[in-house]
Amino acid sequence: MPDFFSYGGAPAPAPERAGPRAILADLSGDDWEKFIGYAARRRYPAGALIVEAGATDRALCFVASGQVELATAGAARKAPRALRGEGEVFGILSFLDAAPSEITATVSTAGPAELLLLTPEALQQLAAWQPRIAMALLRDLGAHVAARLRRLQPGD
Repeated sequence: MPDFFSYGGAPAPAPERAGPRAILADLSGDDWEKFIGYAARRRYPAGALIVEAGATDRALCFVASGQVELATAGAARKAPRALRGEGEVFGILSFLDAAPSEITATVSTAGPAELLLLTPEALQQLAAWQPRIAMALLRDLGAHVAARLRRLQPGD
């Protein structure tokens, strides 16, 4: 009989990950409805400015519809912009550490966008009334930040 510390065989290799999974991807439809109740819904016309680099507003932004273009502060005008579409999130770092935003976010010129904005105060309310959902959000945010950091580590 193997002892408690004997796991048998070589450890399985870690699966390759293309990137972090989507934030709150595991929520049921009912849980999404509960979550949405704590977020502010904002609609923006095509080309509208959402966040300007240097802004100190702390909100986690979920793209409900449309596309948002993200540009890093100080990046050359010719630098490619990152796009966030339906189901994607931006504003994670400023939300977590309260530092000024390093990105400028604008709605794509292709059409309007609708966002769900979660402030730290709304997260506190979510944690009080829906702790399981708040924990899932924090776990997913941590995994997302960890995945970014792993990509920066040489040779892991």
